[in-house]
Amino acid sequence: MGGATSNNASGGVTNGGGGASTSVGGLVGTGGTVSNSGSAGTGGTQSNAIGGATALGGTKSVGGTSTIASGGASAVGGSTTLGGTKSVGGSNATGGVAGAANTGGTTSTAGGSGSVGGSGNTGGLVSSVCSPPIAPESYALSAPDQCNNQFNVPWTQCQPGVATSACGGVCTSINACQESTSSKPGADVTFACPRFMLYSDEMRQAAIDDGNSAFNYAVVGHDVDTGGIDGTAVGACCQCYQLVFDYPAENQANVNASQTGPSAIPIPPPLIVQSFNTATNGPHDFDVYLAAGGFGGNNACDPNASQKSVSGFYTYTAFPADGADNGGVKGAGKYTECKTNLQWVTTASVSAPACQTRVATACNQVTASSTSITNETVCSCIQSNAPNSYYHLNWNVYAKRVECPTHLTDVTGCKLAPQGLPGVSQNVLTPAQAAVDVSFRTAAHDGTHFSTTTMQDCCKPTCAWQDNVTGKGLTTTGLYNSFYSCSQSGVPFTQ
Repeated sequence: MGGATSNNASGGVTNGGGGASTSVGGLVGTGGTVSNSGSAGTGGTQSNAIGGATALGGTKSVGGTSTIASGGASAVGGSTTLGGTKSVGGSNATGGVAGAANTGGTTSTAGGSGSVGGSGNTGGLVSSVCSPPIAPESYALSAPDQCNNQFNVPWTQCQPGVATSACGGVCTSINACQESTSSKPGADVTFACPRFMLYSDEMRQAAIDDGNSAFNYAVVGHDVDTGGIDGTAVGACCQCYQLVFDYPAENQANVNASQTGPSAIPIPPPLIVQSFNTATNGPHDFDVYLAAGGFGGNNACDPNASQKSVSGFYTYTAFPADGADNGGVKGAGKYTECKTNLQWVTTASVSAPACQTRVATACNQVTASSTSITNETVCSCIQSNAPNSYYHLNWNVYAKRVECPTHLTDVTGCKLAPQGLPGVSQNVLTPAQAAVDVSFRTAAHDGTHFSTTTMQDCCKPTCAWQDNVTGKGLTTTGLYNSFYSCSQSGVPFTQ
């Protein structure tokens, strides 16, 4: 009863300096991740850290590491020039203003975490494991590193192995899931950034800063729905959407196990999402990136899973044993403690202490070299299974393509030029409101319901390659021409 499967592939031939690798079930030639909503994996062990390796003639440093500061200041590390010095830009502080709750929000008992939204249709209780809000706009960084977001830096700039050329002669980077350090000597090993997770500190604060506190922010895998919600868009990378949840696509979570709803559990707050992966389940699917959301054809999260990264590096030192198979840590989908004796799911069953304890026990198996990443991941894992924000199901949704909110793109790094699209409809929060708003769609161009699935595999996403953004004809703002990619320790590579 794990629901629909998502094939969120962003792997494939990266055309970069040391041989090609082909994704499993994914789009060839795009680099990144593949998710199948879960395959088997076990716990985790310590993986090797990435040090500040020296490229051929080009100095690389891992600068600007995470700062934990009560004031929430961000550490923005290092600058990159095409002459060869690459640094990993600083990630946000985990401090900030404590105890502030947003409009409509409830406050947890541990540390006064402000909720993004409120109860019922406009938000959910932020778990006590989630940190307080961070400093406004503290997550904003310089543009993505242009040495790491191209299949190959042009020969006119970077000559492989020539230290005096751009990028120190290291003209591409390594997708942790699918490429080896031997195939691309000296190249940075890159991952999806933990800051992209639903309920990360950065995502929660960005929603507040954009005035969208009735929503949660996330990134998704999505294929372009030509002639439908995406109109004539040439690609789905970096496009943004407003998703309003209707009823579960998994019938055991609907009243009387109906295929058509209504939902037997509270409907989660609406999401505003940006597309970071392609080659999913088609143009109807929005594959939400959340902690322990399920692997697929690739894995750079869990060093103990049966699926191994080609690079041999992983984001986490330990990961939930349930994090890979059958959709990941998904209480309503797999735990008997979260179901009735008929194997149905109700508000009472998912709210039961035994259910929430089972979820929390699994989520707390996460560890990373960074305490802030560990905490953000546990927060995302628990909160996405919470009764009032049960995102970790497959849901049927209303969808609308919108201009990307400013601060959402500050978190992701990919900023499309204005496309003349409408902004977020702040008064459309419920399925009843979306049903009477003609700007929202219920189905893709192929007639299939828009729906959500879930994933987390830690691989570099498709849209972290500018080749899949500007290379597909999309216009961006300056050098914000791709999603960020991150080091093994979760720090974005920046200019």
